[in-house]
Amino acid sequence: MNCSPERIELLFDGELDAAQQVEAREHIAGCSECAALFAGLLEQRAEIRSAAPYYKAPAELGQSVRTALRREMKPAGATFWRPLAIAASLLLIASAAWNVEQLRSRSAGEGMAQVILDDHLSSLVGSHLLDVVSSDQHTVKPWFAGKLDFSPDVKDLAEQGYPLAGARVDYIAGRRVAALVYHRRQHEITVFIWPGAGESETALSRNGYNLLRWSTGPMTYWAVSDVSAAELRSLQSMLK
Repeated sequence: MNCSPERIELLFDGELDAAQQVEAREHIAGCSECAALFAGLLEQRAEIRSAAPYYKAPAELGQSVRTALRREMKPAGATFWRPLAIAASLLLIASAAWNVEQLRSRSAGEGMAQVILDDHLSSLVGSHLLDVVSSDQHTVKPWFAGKLDFSPDVKDLAEQGYPLAGARVDYIAGRRVAALVYHRRQHEITVFIWPGAGESETALSRNGYNLLRWSTGPMTYWAVSDVSAAELRSLQSMLK
């Protein structure tokens, strides 16, 4: 494959079939110019998604709905069907609100998954895979001191088949996060960590890459790699 900015953009947009993706990625691995173009596109998309605003409905909207419902319930001469209509309205509002929240949560999770995947791919084709190169957890963990406002848990899992390669500091969703890099045979696995718990566990697959999100204690974890989903689950169980 010769250098082709158009082909790199098609890869970035996910418009190539599986064979074409393999060919394009092999070309990127050996071409610094195309690798820089692809990394730039990934970084640009990640920055846009991290800075995209989210608009929440004002609290006054809920209050106005409740006021209107109370006003409807006041007349003493209301016919027998009015309470049923009000109950039906409340049920409809609750159902709509629940569905909107589910859609928002799912969209937010999928959006974050794309940011995580973009960062992982950018680190593979760029020059920012590792800031500290070490398989010693007692070297990597202290290295984060002063670089983050939290202390991530670092484990070397070489005996379990997931040796620690090192770590870096990244910028995800408007904050600095820890990124641990593990090896699994010839594959890289990036594990992102930042404070924040309570999110439901999520498993996603995109363009041949698997992603997992979970919480352990007060921390949120995202793991991403082209290893199998089962292998990523195995790493997750050891990090919990």
